[in-house]
Amino acid sequence: YEGQVAVGAVVMNRVRVAGYPGSIYEVIYQRGQFPPAGNGSVAKIVSNGPKASCIQAAQEALNGTDNTSGATCFKRASSGHAGVVIGNHVFY
Repeated sequence: YEGQVAVGAVVMNRVRVAGYPGSIYEVIYQRGQFPPAGNGSVAKIVSNGPKASCIQAAQEALNGTDNTSGATCFKRASSGHAGVVIGNHVFY
């Protein structure tokens, strides 16, 4: 769940930062940024109905929760990149 909130926070942080698109839709569907959006996985989840935890995490991010300290990017924690580690990802 904390990872879901963190991904939502990254999206919201990008919406607010210059250099990224200015809407949630544009951030999520920006080419090469969120592969599940580009490969149809997001559309499939939406059509089947997202999990309650996903809805709750998205609502938290929309309401301003940011457990990433302002991160605009993330990758696997095994990458060694410095940042806030949540689950097996590092947010920076």
